[in-house]
Amino acid sequence: MEEKIALEGIYNLSADKLIKYSEGELFDRTTCDQENIGIRIAGFGTKNGGVILIGQRDLKEGGEILGVNEDEFQRTFSQAIDNVRPAPLTKSKIIEYKEKKLGVIEVRDVGELRPCAYKKNFYERKGESTLPLQPEEVRHYHIVYGGVNMENLPTHATKEDLDKDELKKYSELLNKTEGNILKNITHDDSLTIRGVIALAKDPSNYVEGAFIEIQKYENVLGSSPIPIGSSIKLSKPAAILIEEATQIVLQNLPIERKYDGAKMIELPIIPASVIREVITNSIAHRNYRSSEHVRIRLFADCFDVSNPAIISEKMWQDMLLSHSTYHPNEGLYTFLNPKHLYEGRGEGIWKIKGELENLRKIEPEFKVIGDLPSSFYVKINLSSKISKDIKMIRLYSMIKKEKIITSSKVMKYLGVSRVTALKILNELVVSNLLEHEGTTKTSKYLVKKSKLPQ
Repeated sequence: MEEKIALEGIYNLSADKLIKYSEGELFDRTTCDQENIGIRIAGFGTKNGGVILIGQRDLKEGGEILGVNEDEFQRTFSQAIDNVRPAPLTKSKIIEYKEKKLGVIEVRDVGELRPCAYKKNFYERKGESTLPLQPEEVRHYHIVYGGVNMENLPTHATKEDLDKDELKKYSELLNKTEGNILKNITHDDSLTIRGVIALAKDPSNYVEGAFIEIQKYENVLGSSPIPIGSSIKLSKPAAILIEEATQIVLQNLPIERKYDGAKMIELPIIPASVIREVITNSIAHRNYRSSEHVRIRLFADCFDVSNPAIISEKMWQDMLLSHSTYHPNEGLYTFLNPKHLYEGRGEGIWKIKGELENLRKIEPEFKVIGDLPSSFYVKINLSSKISKDIKMIRLYSMIKKEKIITSSKVMKYLGVSRVTALKILNELVVSNLLEHEGTTKTSKYLVKKSKLPQ
């Protein structure tokens, strides 16, 4: 409480007193330069907050009053704060001194979100200076605050930023008054991260990276990516976000045709329930300390989803061995469960595996990449186990009779696309069964007979 009073007291000092105030852990002065302002905001945000006077040189350099242009100050301040992550709560004003204008910024510390970075470099206020944090110092902050329940931390969003229709729906589904729901998602009249993700009209305005990006590619995973059109970016209340992303993925996947007697039935090659579960997991288990967003890539042979994770690779392996669960964003379940967007706490992965196994699809891939910060990766293959095995048996039969293989031969013999044919051939090159020669137009594959399975 004393720090807040001190900050407010400094912020409200008269111009005569402020230009003489000594630099220290809670106060600094600088020129109207984006780098200078951004670094100081990050340093104060990491430590105990502070006040910055803009438009005066340091007292050690003579304390010359340069003044600021009001429009330039607001623009520079806005650009600086846009590059600070996580962004601390701030307020600013213009004061006058002897016909010159000065900018004043009050910066609140980010509490359990610390440390703060400016342009991805972490800073901390130390005495009269703002200094970059060393890697071991950054790690210490993450160890101390990494286990904090991020859902409950406040943001810049207010109740005015809520999607009122979604709030009304949840009120009916949860059988709670809108007032009771608001109590659980606000802190001092600000929406918490949970409130923003579940109910804000555009969450990415208040939580960095709180959106899904979907990009389609015309080739298979593993080859040079060839994007089709521009990516789609979605930032909406969680339930709407999950449903819209699920529908976009469904619309871009192949359709399987099956027959019930004489009646033909068209079904998505991957069930909507599997897609929805994968996307829901990426929202429910996302690391909301991270500025990274959820990415969905659609390929000819699969789609994959990656999102910033809270667990390490070792934690993931332990969870697999013990079939245990971990819920970093427990409160989000309150909002996802009544809309049937979450199939079961901690059971999502096993349900996905079971459903795809029943459909005889190639087993999905789940893995953690990196070690805090890490990302959680999911790959869902579109091919069936049986069809792949049959194709490979037929392919081995063909190459036992041939000395030279081309993609055109594989396309004709297996009835696959050129992209799939090239993928199969390149896999056999990696397996040392074929040797590749030539360029794209004259490409051919020499069969290594001694390496073929008998």
